[in-house]
Amino acid sequence: MVGFSRVILSVGLVISLLTGPANAELSNVRVATQIGLPYLPLIVMQHDKLWEKKAKEAGQDLTVEYARLGGGAPLNDALLSDSIQIASAGVAPLLVLWDRTQQNYKVKALSAINASPMFILTNNPEIKSVKDFGPNDRIAVASVKVSINAIVLQMAVEQATGKWDALENIQVAMAHPEAFAALTTRSGGITGYVANSPFQDRALQMPGISKVVDSFEVQGGPASLSLIYAKSSFVNENPKLTAAFIAAQKEAVASIKTDPKGAIDKYIAVTGDKTNRAVLEGLITSPTWNFALEPKGTMKVADFIVKTGLLKHKPASWKDYFFDTVASGD
Repeated sequence: MVGFSRVILSVGLVISLLTGPANAELSNVRVATQIGLPYLPLIVMQHDKLWEKKAKEAGQDLTVEYARLGGGAPLNDALLSDSIQIASAGVAPLLVLWDRTQQNYKVKALSAINASPMFILTNNPEIKSVKDFGPNDRIAVASVKVSINAIVLQMAVEQATGKWDALENIQVAMAHPEAFAALTTRSGGITGYVANSPFQDRALQMPGISKVVDSFEVQGGPASLSLIYAKSSFVNENPKLTAAFIAAQKEAVASIKTDPKGAIDKYIAVTGDKTNRAVLEGLITSPTWNFALEPKGTMKVADFIVKTGLLKHKPASWKDYFFDTVASGD
């Protein structure tokens, strides 16, 4: 019996060493975002190691890696393949992933990150409205059909022409830096660009670039540009890390509001952005910008892409595609 007991203890020790402590949460996570100033809270979190700090306060050692990808489609692919645990992209990419993973990964949003306008820009002086774009034009968007840039373009086109898909065949997928370069140098046939900041603000300082319309006009008011989202398995299996993430985001938002100059210092240090810092500071202190965890206007996007057929499941409210990590929104 003594020998048998020793065998049982040895087996138990091996299992314990292989599996680690019960209910252990991840110690290494990866976060990926799109490119641009709207992702400032995550950039501040990266610079100040805020998620690591909040996790440590909860008794969890954590290492976080950050990356910036070109559009919602590659971010969604990275999330589904477990290359990353947290993604931050436009409202539309999250809605698409929520729609398509309801039977498996159950991807939902943790929080919103920013409400700021996107500009539809052109380098053609003859284009005064989206209905002036024609078959020989090319409009750069972050991801064709599924990015929030592409969805806003569709909404604008429907309002101008009555047909949401009228310009679908002239969309070109380009990351923001490449789209900015193509529009401003008039290369690759690009005559339009659905932009975000700081690229749209830099572009408008250059000769021959003009704004056709912005997303707040199209959407009928301020609306969340981007959301932060994850698989349900990550949230369910890592409750302390999830709570620490939300706490870190709140601290980042508070620091941006109280010290915008310092926030821009961190943004430049992390991204190397060459935009004039006065422009950057002016944007994040503008009344048209709002860094908040609560979603704004997301159901308008959801209802629109249900109509276009991009979503198969119609959400009853924003709570359907959000975890219980924020208390209010729309």
